Amino acid sequence: MELSDLNRIDITQLPHSLQALIACVGLESAYRLTCIYGGRPKYIPKHPGRTTLADVLPSEQLEALIKRYAGTALEIPKPDHFNRQLRNQQIQQESSHGLSRSVLADKYGLSLRQIGNIRRQEAHARHTA
Repeated sequence: MELSDLNRIDITQLPHSLQALIACVGLESAYRLTCIYGGRPKYIPKHPGRTTLADVLPSEQLEALIKRYAGTALEIPKPDHFNRQLRNQQIQQESSHGLSRSVLADKYGLSLRQIGNIRRQEAHARHTA
């Protein structure tokens, strides 16, 4: 995924733990953390010099992370939440351009039912907006 793709992410559709991480360090840094540490707890020290996070985050984001989570093991979500949302957007777009459910299912390695559910999610989102 390209970093420019992050602009298409609807943060409100992400899990609350990921929304809190984004609010703390920003979208790009949160995505970087999920790619490196996703699915595992990461201890957040009280001092920036005691962590390898300084190699991953800009100092301002690291300070914000420490201020909020110092002394705790933060459960970092997997990047799947970002990737799935972007994949579903792509499926919606290709579906609106006439690609059939079976073609989309083959292309994305999903079942026909999953493609149908993704299409319905978008239709539901349009009606409730």
